[in-house]
Parts: sequence; C-alpha cells; structure tokens
Amino acid sequence: MISYLVFLLPAGLVEEIVVSEIRRVIRAPEITARTVRAVQEARPDLKEAAIITAMQGFDQLWAALLPAEQMRIIHLLVDRVTVGEGGVAVDLRHEGLGAVVQDLLSHQELEACA
Repeated sequence: MISYLVFLLPAGLVEEIVVSEIRRVIRAPEITARTVRAVQEARPDLKEAAIITAMQGFDQLWAALLPAEQMRIIHLLVDRVTVGEGGVAVDLRHEGLGAVVQDLLSHQELEACA
C-alpha cells in the first residue's frame, strides 16, 4: 500500500511565496543579463537601461494588475509549485520573463502617454 502525506497551506501563503520567488529571480544579476539579451533579440530598438528599469518596476506593476492579469503572468513564469515536508519549492520558466518584461515596458509606455 502506498501512503502519501498531504500538506495543506492557505492559498494566500502559497501565492505570497510564489510572487516572492519571482521578485527574487527578477533581481538576480545573471537573470537580468539573460533577460536583457532575450528582450533585445525580440525588440532591438530597446535600450538595456529601459529593460532594467522595467524589471525594477515589477512590484508597482504587480500591485496595479487585476487578478486575471496576475494569473497570466504567473502562468508565463511558473512551471510548478511543490509543497513538501521541506517547504515550498517554486520552479520557474525563465524564458517567460522576456514576455513579462515586454508587458512591463508596454505598461510604462502607456503610462507615459497618459
């Protein structure tokens, strides 16, 4: 017979852990460099400084997003969340970060026009 341990955590706590991990990754220098390269491949007109500024604006954008928009970003960035005895493990899709940064840049461009 196979037995499984079941871990129950409030959804809000899991969401907080996931968003904290995304924030941590966005601030990592090696991820920033990789993301700058990926975004510039898709949009060669963008300067490195603008991309970095957009990445630094993640917290402000996150707070302004509707839940459906937040969910779309989570789906772009999160591959899997595993809850176990050792805690919560968040596996991210780093390739989705380029799309998120382009969204951040679009949001900043719209604010600048308003």
